[in-house]
Amino acid sequence: MRYVPDLTRIIDAAAEQFGVRQVFGEAYERGEKLVIPVARIWNGAGGGGGGGTESQKEGSEGGGGGVGFSRRGEPAGVFEVDDDGARWVPAVNVGRIVLGGQIAVVAVAVAVCWAVSRRRSDQE
Repeated sequence: MRYVPDLTRIIDAAAEQFGVRQVFGEAYERGEKLVIPVARIWNGAGGGGGGGTESQKEGSEGGGGGVGFSRRGEPAGVFEVDDDGARWVPAVNVGRIVLGGQIAVVAVAVAVCWAVSRRRSDQE
Protein backbone atom coordinates (compact mmCIF):
# COMPACT_ATOMS: atom_id res chain seq x y z
CA MET A 1 0.00 0.00 0.00
CA ARG A 2 1.40 3.35 -0.99
CA TYR A 3 0.90 6.49 1.13
CA VAL A 4 -0.27 9.61 -0.70
CA PRO A 5 -0.15 12.86 1.31
CA ASP A 6 -3.25 15.04 1.57
CA LEU A 7 -1.97 18.12 -0.28
CA THR A 8 -5.09 20.16 0.50
CA ARG A 9 -4.44 19.78 4.22
CA ILE A 10 -0.78 20.75 3.79
CA ILE A 11 -1.67 23.84 1.74
CA ASP A 12 -4.31 24.92 4.26
CA ALA A 13 -1.80 24.56 7.13
CA ALA A 14 0.79 26.59 5.22
CA ALA A 15 -1.74 29.34 4.44
CA GLU A 16 -2.63 29.56 8.14
CA GLN A 17 1.03 29.76 9.19
CA PHE A 18 2.15 32.30 6.59
CA GLY A 19 -0.95 34.52 6.49
CA VAL A 20 -1.07 38.26 7.15
CA ARG A 21 -3.20 37.63 10.27
CA GLN A 22 -0.07 36.27 11.93
CA VAL A 23 1.57 39.72 11.61
CA PHE A 24 -1.36 42.06 12.24
CA GLY A 25 -3.47 41.25 15.30
CA GLU A 26 -7.12 42.02 15.86
CA ALA A 27 -7.69 45.78 15.97
CA TYR A 28 -9.34 47.28 19.04
CA GLU A 29 -10.44 50.74 20.12
CA ARG A 30 -8.89 52.61 23.01
CA GLY A 31 -10.49 55.96 23.65
CA GLU A 32 -10.64 57.83 20.36
CA LYS A 33 -7.94 55.66 18.72
CA LEU A 34 -8.00 52.46 16.72
CA VAL A 35 -5.05 50.29 17.81
CA ILE A 36 -3.64 47.63 15.47
CA PRO A 37 -0.99 45.35 17.06
CA VAL A 38 1.90 44.25 14.83
CA ALA A 39 4.39 41.42 15.32
CA ARG A 40 7.61 40.29 13.64
CA ILE A 41 7.14 36.74 12.46
CA TRP A 42 9.76 34.30 11.20
CA ASN A 43 8.42 31.21 9.45
CA GLY A 44 10.17 28.11 8.25
CA ALA A 45 9.09 24.98 6.51
CA GLY A 46 10.66 21.73 5.56
CA GLY A 47 9.75 18.47 4.06
CA GLY A 48 11.20 15.12 3.30
CA GLY A 49 10.46 11.92 1.58
CA GLY A 50 11.64 8.42 1.37
CA GLY A 51 11.85 5.57 -0.96
CA GLY A 52 12.12 1.87 -1.01
CA THR A 53 12.61 -1.15 -3.12
CA GLU A 54 10.13 -3.45 -4.72
CA SER A 55 10.93 -7.09 -5.03
CA GLN A 56 8.65 -9.66 -6.59
CA LYS A 57 9.60 -12.26 -3.99
CA GLU A 58 9.34 -10.13 -0.86
CA GLY A 59 6.93 -7.33 -1.82
CA SER A 60 7.53 -3.63 -1.19
CA GLU A 61 9.80 -2.28 1.54
CA GLY A 62 10.52 1.22 2.81
CA GLY A 63 8.75 4.51 2.34
CA GLY A 64 7.98 7.52 4.48
CA GLY A 65 7.87 11.26 4.38
CA GLY A 66 6.88 14.31 6.32
CA VAL A 67 6.32 18.04 6.34
CA GLY A 68 6.89 20.49 9.17
CA PHE A 69 6.37 24.16 9.88
CA SER A 70 7.97 26.41 12.45
CA ARG A 71 7.13 29.91 13.57
CA ARG A 72 8.75 32.44 15.89
CA GLY A 73 7.34 35.83 16.71
CA GLU A 74 7.82 38.86 18.88
CA PRO A 75 5.87 42.10 19.32
CA ALA A 76 6.99 44.88 16.98
CA GLY A 77 4.64 47.66 18.06
CA VAL A 78 1.24 49.09 17.23
CA PHE A 79 -0.34 51.41 14.69
CA GLU A 80 -2.53 54.03 16.34
CA VAL A 81 -5.12 55.49 13.98
CA ASP A 82 -7.15 58.57 14.89
CA ASP A 83 -8.54 61.69 13.23
CA ASP A 84 -5.02 63.09 12.76
CA GLY A 85 -3.82 60.00 10.85
CA ALA A 86 -1.78 56.92 11.67
CA ARG A 87 1.17 56.79 14.03
CA TRP A 88 3.66 53.95 14.59
CA VAL A 89 4.53 53.17 18.23
CA PRO A 90 7.37 50.62 18.44
CA ALA A 91 7.47 47.98 21.17
CA VAL A 92 10.44 48.25 23.53
CA ASN A 93 12.30 45.01 24.21
CA VAL A 94 13.79 45.64 27.64
CA GLY A 95 15.55 42.27 27.67
CA ARG A 96 17.46 43.15 24.51
CA ILE A 97 18.44 46.56 25.94
CA VAL A 98 19.72 44.98 29.17
CA LEU A 99 21.66 42.33 27.25
CA GLY A 100 23.26 45.01 25.07
CA GLY A 101 24.30 46.95 28.16
CA GLN A 102 25.84 43.85 29.73
CA ILE A 103 27.81 43.09 26.58
CA ALA A 104 29.09 46.68 26.47
CA VAL A 105 30.20 46.51 30.14
CA VAL A 106 32.05 43.23 29.56
CA ALA A 107 33.75 44.65 26.44
CA VAL A 108 34.91 47.74 28.35
CA ALA A 109 36.17 45.60 31.26
CA VAL A 110 38.16 43.36 28.90
CA ALA A 111 39.68 46.40 27.15
CA VAL A 112 40.66 48.01 30.48
CA CYS A 113 42.22 44.77 31.77
CA TRP A 114 44.15 44.34 28.54
CA ALA A 115 45.40 47.95 28.65
CA VAL A 116 46.48 47.67 32.33
CA SER A 117 48.30 44.37 31.75
CA ARG A 118 50.05 45.78 28.68
CA ARG A 119 51.12 48.89 30.57
CA ARG A 120 52.51 46.78 33.42
CA SER A 121 54.48 44.61 31.00
CA ASP A 122 55.93 47.74 29.33
CA GLN A 123 57.09 49.11 32.69
CA GLU A 124 59.00 45.96 33.62
